[in-house]
Amino acid sequence: MKKLLLCSSLIAVLAACNNAADKQAPAIKDSATNTVHTDSVTSYVHKFEDTLLEDKITNALMKLPFVIKSSKYIDSLSNHKHSIAFMMDKPEAPETDIPVQAGYNGNERFETYYRFFVNPKTLEIKVYDPVEDKKLTVKEYLKTQQ
Repeated sequence: MKKLLLCSSLIAVLAACNNAADKQAPAIKDSATNTVHTDSVTSYVHKFEDTLLEDKITNALMKLPFVIKSSKYIDSLSNHKHSIAFMMDKPEAPETDIPVQAGYNGNERFETYYRFFVNPKTLEIKVYDPVEDKKLTVKEYLKTQQ
């Protein structure tokens, strides 16, 4: 009796595995397109129009002690091949301060360490604090870091 029960359950399992109805069902096409989006470095390079002003801003930012420290860190991280990099953009319509991102410009992405806002006439620097969601003067920012 046990042999008969074992044989019948084995036949049932084998019959269930060989279901002919599944073989005739058409494959469902994927609705996603097969387009490949290529990524290039040129799509991320920001060109600032006034190179003289860009140099002035870069020199002013490189005098800040925490920027110097981060630049040395990036230099050691990259085996002395890179230092801190800056990306500048045009100010938005009501703003007059130039937004500057400072950080590590790696092969895969730009890692932002600081966000600055620099007045183009006075070169006054403000540091964006993401925790408080406001722009701080350099002195106020240094106080928050202690």
